Amino acid sequence: MYRSKLGRLAIPALFFLAACATPYSPTPYWTIRETAFKSLTPGTTTKAEARKLIGAPLTETHFGRLNEDVWEYRYLEGTTIVMLAHVHFDHNGTYTYSFHMLDPAFRGGRGK
Repeated sequence: MYRSKLGRLAIPALFFLAACATPYSPTPYWTIRETAFKSLTPGTTTKAEARKLIGAPLTETHFGRLNEDVWEYRYLEGTTIVMLAHVHFDHNGTYTYSFHMLDPAFRGGRGK
């Protein structure tokens, strides 16, 4: 009995650990500039094109009720101002708009 309980717990644990080991490498923020977002065209740019133009996002979030995906990027404006960009895609995976703001995790380019 003990052995079967252990087996039932070990298999899900292995799947969980394997998922954690999957490498994900967002594009470093210091390599992304504000100009990369200017080449996105609402209604025509696809997710694949956005990934090629800007790079891999920091996070990808799906909002079911809005039926849209939002990718978050951290980037540099100028040489020291760290910004956040939220890039929105519709249900077809087409770029709709982006929202840019100062990154609250950085102050004056020095971090917290």
